Amino acid sequence: MTHDTFDATCLRHPEVASNLRCGRCDDLICPQCMVQSPVGARCPDCASIGQAPIFRSTPVELTTTIALSALGAAGFGFAYAIIVWIFWTFLPFNFQIGNVATSLLVGLAGAPIGEYVRKAGKYKLDKRLRIVAAITVFVAWFIGINIASFMGVPGGLFTNIIALIGLGIGVYVAMNRVRP
Repeated sequence: MTHDTFDATCLRHPEVASNLRCGRCDDLICPQCMVQSPVGARCPDCASIGQAPIFRSTPVELTTTIALSALGAAGFGFAYAIIVWIFWTFLPFNFQIGNVATSLLVGLAGAPIGEYVRKAGKYKLDKRLRIVAAITVFVAWFIGINIASFMGVPGGLFTNIIALIGLGIGVYVAMNRVRP
């Protein structure tokens, strides 16, 4: 099948000259309306036909992942509080070293939390799981603050700029563990 590429324009944008064609239906498309898919450029109609199941969690799978992530956040938060309490109680930390230690802990927790969310989400490549991972890190950090404060660790150890930078790193790492 031969196509005349002279005077060819996009079907959806007639003012745009293009010789790019949809890989499925062979319609002329332009960079404005093209949708990049795993198998090539598609027109909006062909791209909306459906996604592979690996790219989208069903509502039940997403709800299950959120529920498991909430339980995981409680577990990670409790572990975080216990570790910080052990550091604070048994190691000769001053406040500055304690800040760095708690920041490192929450930053390093991003990898296992992200992996946990990834497994809970059945390794789907759904972008919404990145948000679930970020919220899970935040909730684990929040739970850890409350439990550790109840155990006698100063609350300022968790809410200063160094600790918040660690939280940001933890969120970033967790989100990238479940990145599509």
